[in-house]
Amino acid sequence: MLHIIVDVFICLLIADFVSGLGHWAEDTWGAPGRSPLLDKWVILPNIEHHRRPGQMRNKSYWETNHVTVILALVVLGGLLAFHVNAWQAYLTVALISQSNQIHKWAHSQTVPFWVRWLQRIGLLQSVAHHGEHHKRPYAYRFCTTTNLLNPVLDGTGFWHGLEWVIERCGISVKRATEARGGY
Repeated sequence: MLHIIVDVFICLLIADFVSGLGHWAEDTWGAPGRSPLLDKWVILPNIEHHRRPGQMRNKSYWETNHVTVILALVVLGGLLAFHVNAWQAYLTVALISQSNQIHKWAHSQTVPFWVRWLQRIGLLQSVAHHGEHHKRPYAYRFCTTTNLLNPVLDGTGFWHGLEWVIERCGISVKRATEARGGY
């Protein structure tokens, strides 16, 4: 039984890291005008979210989660096509598909009691924890699922180190827009 609990916890941490990596990339390079499809479904909603974080609370479940759910379904299709039998892979994809919902709860004062309890113990991201992401220079707390990885990744300088490596490869790493700490 303990190994199942450990596996579930690891799946949660992987989902948190993937949400953070996606959020970091979106905030770093997600500038409008490069792709009408990305603009409509990812870039412009992200910019609007950083300008007015609380507006996320007014969206329906589908408006909040459609992008992550669709991406998760694509990954799920790949897992099925390659006959992946590890339940942990499916759980991780399911958790990633809900990262925007968890993010929405981190902007909400009124959530189900079980969500509040999971936020209190750090297994789901709390309002206070996520609020740090919306402060200048907007370069911290990219993971949106738990309170667990951000202190480690921020404390070790992971995101700055990743940016340093990417810049050494000749790729610019400036925040894409002023609303997200851009130049």
